[in-house]
Amino acid sequence: MKESNTGLVQRVIDEIWNRGELEAADELLAPDYVNHGGLILDLIRGPEAVKVSAALHRTAFPDLYIAVEESSTEGDVVVIDWTAHRRPPPVGVCAGTGDSLRGTTRCRLESGRIAESWTTWDSMAVLDRLGITATKGGE
Repeated sequence: MKESNTGLVQRVIDEIWNRGELEAADELLAPDYVNHGGLILDLIRGPEAVKVSAALHRTAFPDLYIAVEESSTEGDVVVIDWTAHRRPPPVGVCAGTGDSLRGTTRCRLESGRIAESWTTWDSMAVLDRLGITATKGGE
């Protein structure tokens, strides 16, 4: 039986991002996959785009853990709301607290693989944590 679209996206999170099994990208992403909103953007296409991005993130944060908070599927599109942690949160602790970052990823699937994705995340919170204050108009 064909894997559900939501299950496929969950496998990308679990296998590639949480466990660092980069080779899973070859099975789960289309050969011409385009990442429209991540670290690598669409400079690198195909499964290699996710392999490079995940490897960079996991090098910077070896204890990276991404929890899918909510997901919805409509046809060939899966949307997930996620929280990235520097380690799995303890049982009973709200995922949105402490050392975490929230984001949303929208994936379009084609022929049982992810063909495109768009990711947005709270970049202002990251800048704030780094002590960088963004101002309007250079004020």
